[in-house]
Amino acid sequence: EVTVKARVVTVKGPRGKLEKSFKHVAVDIRVVTMKGEKMVVIEMWFGNYKNKPVVRSVASAIQNMVDGVTKGHRCKMRAAFAHFPITLTVLNKGKTLEIRNFVGEKHVKKITMLPGCEVKETDNKHQIIIEGIDLDGVALTCIPSFKG
Repeated sequence: EVTVKARVVTVKGPRGKLEKSFKHVAVDIRVVTMKGEKMVVIEMWFGNYKNKPVVRSVASAIQNMVDGVTKGHRCKMRAAFAHFPITLTVLNKGKTLEIRNFVGEKHVKKITMLPGCEVKETDNKHQIIIEGIDLDGVALTCIPSFKG
């Protein structure tokens, strides 16, 4: 179920609820019913060649929200190393990831998952899975994990 009010899009589904504001974009967003099917219509008035791609970006963001609340998003990450064995530990019921011996350094990296994301261990001790309903949250959680 998708609802729009003042360019704030809310999507509800079996996995949860996502809300995203598109107030910074000069487009009209509304939900219409055509042939018994609900559709999201995104319009831009008098857009030039630089502004037109924003319509597709907003449509993709809304589609990612729908996919997230129905199927979810998953990112598999693997610790690749040649000499220093990296140790990955999941703490706080999947809310924190601890990385030890990254490039041989003594400092322990602790990465806190963003809201709506959780990390899981796999059978392979050098691989983790980050899951969530918000694609942006899953992607932004993956970035600092193995950044030097």
